[in-house]
Amino acid sequence: MKKYILTTAILFFANGLITAQETNIVSGDLLVMVNSENDAHLLSQELSSINGVPSQLKVKRTLSQSMHIYLMTFDKNAVNENLLLKAVKRNHLVKIAQFNHIFQERIVPNDPQYSVMWDMNNTGASGGVADADIDAPEAWNITTGGLTAAGDSIVVAVIDGGFDLAQQDLNFWKNYQEIPNNSIDDDGNGYVDDYNGWNGGTATDNFSASSHGTHVSGTVGAKGNNGIGVTGVNWNVKVMPISYGSSGGGFEANVVASYAFAMDQRRLYNQTNGAKGAFVVSTNSSFGIDLAFPSSYPLWCAMYDSLGSVGILSAAATANANYNVDVQGDIPTACESNWMIAVTNTTRTDAKNSNCGYGALSIDLGSPGTSITSTYPSNAYSSISGTSMATPHVAGAIALMYSVNCPVFITNYKSDPAGVALIVRDSLLGAVDIIPSMSSSITVTGGRLNLHKSVRAIQNYCSTVGISENGEQIADLEIMNVYPNPADNLLNIVYNSYDLVEIAITNVLGQEVKRIKGESNTKGIQQNHIDISNLNKGVYFVSIHSASKKSNVVKVLVY
Repeated sequence: MKKYILTTAILFFANGLITAQETNIVSGDLLVMVNSENDAHLLSQELSSINGVPSQLKVKRTLSQSMHIYLMTFDKNAVNENLLLKAVKRNHLVKIAQFNHIFQERIVPNDPQYSVMWDMNNTGASGGVADADIDAPEAWNITTGGLTAAGDSIVVAVIDGGFDLAQQDLNFWKNYQEIPNNSIDDDGNGYVDDYNGWNGGTATDNFSASSHGTHVSGTVGAKGNNGIGVTGVNWNVKVMPISYGSSGGGFEANVVASYAFAMDQRRLYNQTNGAKGAFVVSTNSSFGIDLAFPSSYPLWCAMYDSLGSVGILSAAATANANYNVDVQGDIPTACESNWMIAVTNTTRTDAKNSNCGYGALSIDLGSPGTSITSTYPSNAYSSISGTSMATPHVAGAIALMYSVNCPVFITNYKSDPAGVALIVRDSLLGAVDIIPSMSSSITVTGGRLNLHKSVRAIQNYCSTVGISENGEQIADLEIMNVYPNPADNLLNIVYNSYDLVEIAITNVLGQEVKRIKGESNTKGIQQNHIDISNLNKGVYFVSIHSASKKSNVVKVLVY
C-alpha cells in the first residue's frame, strides 16, 4: 500500500474551473487608460513614489490617443509591482489599469506524424473518442519546455536497455563537464567518462541502439515543431540516457546503479548551484517484474525515496498483464514511495487496456499507452503499445511542469527539492481527467493524465497567494479541490489556508460525521489525505474551519 504524506499542492480546479493567471506579465510595464490627454503625465507626478520608494513611473508610449491609453513603465527593482498597480487603479485620473502581458501564437507542431499521435490530440479518428487524450496542444500554448524560469536546463533521466544517440529527432543530454574517453573523472562526480550518460551494467557511457529505449525517449521529449517525425510531450527537454545493461531485461544490480547515477548528477547540481551535474526532475522506468512484492526488493524500492530526497520524481510502468497489483504484487509499482508515480495504460477510447495492471492502492493514474507513435533507431518511427508507452507521458509531463514561467516556484523548489517535488506530484495527480475506466477500484486518482491541467496547476502557484499592503504574501481560507469525487476509501482535500485548521465532514442531515486537524500551519495551499473507508454510501459535505472563519462547502459522493 502506498503511503501518503501531507504536502503543499498547487491546484485551483474548484467546480471544474481554473482561475485566471498573472504569470506572463512584463515586469516594469503597465497599460493605463486615463480620463483625458494630459492625465498620464499627471499620474506620473502624483505617483512618483510608493510608500516612500521612488517608482519612476513614466509614459513610454501612446497606444491610443483617442482612447487615452498609454504604456507606462516603472522601476521594477525598486517598487512592488502589485502595490503600484493597486495605487494606479485607485487614482482619480485612471479609468483602467493592468499589467502588460506576454502572449504567443497558438501552436500546432509541424512534425509530419503528429496527425496520428492520438495520445497528444485525439480528434476521434480511427475509432477513437474525441478528447480522450492528454490535452497536449492546450499545454503547449503555455509552455513547450526546455528551461525553468531561472534558466536551468530541464533533464529527464530515461532508464532503459539502450538508445540510438544519433536519432535526429531526439535531444540527448551531454555531460559537458566531462572530457569523453580520457579515462579521467574530469568533473569529480565519481563516474569516469560519463559524457553521453551512463550504462549501469558496463560502467561506461556506451549504449546499444535499443528500439524500446529510443521509443520511450521520443514520447518524453522528441523535438517538437522541427518539421521532422513526431513530437514529444516536452519539445525541448534534454533526455539523459541511462542503461541497465541490455535490451529486453537485465540484473537488478544494474537498475540500482542506474538510479544512483541520476541521483548523483542531481545532487551534484544542487550542491554546486548548477555548475556541475544535471537538473534531473524525473526518471522514466518502463520495465519491471510481474507478480513480485517489495519485501524482496528493498533496495530497488528505496531508490525512489533517495531520488525524491534530491528533488526527483519517478514515473514507473506497471505490468502488461491484467491483474490487481495490490493483491498479486509488481515491481516497481507496488513499492511504497511518495516520490514514485505508478502508471497504467489507456486506449484511444479512454478505456483501460485489457492487458495491463491495476490497483486502487498502488496504481496512481492512467496514461495513453496503446498504439503510440514515437522515435525508433536509424531515424525511423514506429507505433507500439504497452505500459512502457504510457509512462513516458507522465515523466515528460513532470518536466513540462517545471518549465512554467513562475520564478518563485523554482526558487522554492531549489530551497526544498524533496518537498516541492511532492507539490508537483500532487498537482499532477489532482489534475487528472476522471474517467470511468480508471475508477477508484482501478487507480488511486480515478483518472487519466491531463497535461494541460497539470501545467495550469503549477502556473497557479504564482497567483494563488495574495499580496498584503506591505508586500507580504497572505492567503485566504478556501477549498480548492476535492478528489476523487465520487470517492470510496481515500479523499484528497486541497485548500488555501493562513492558519491551523480543522476539516469537517457532515452528512445530508447536517450531522458532523468526521473532523480532523489539518497537518500543517504553513501559509498557502495545503493538502490532506483523509481515510473515509468507515463512511456509509451517500452524499457528504466538506468544509474547512479556522478559529475565526469557515470555508466554502464542497459536496462529495461516497460510494
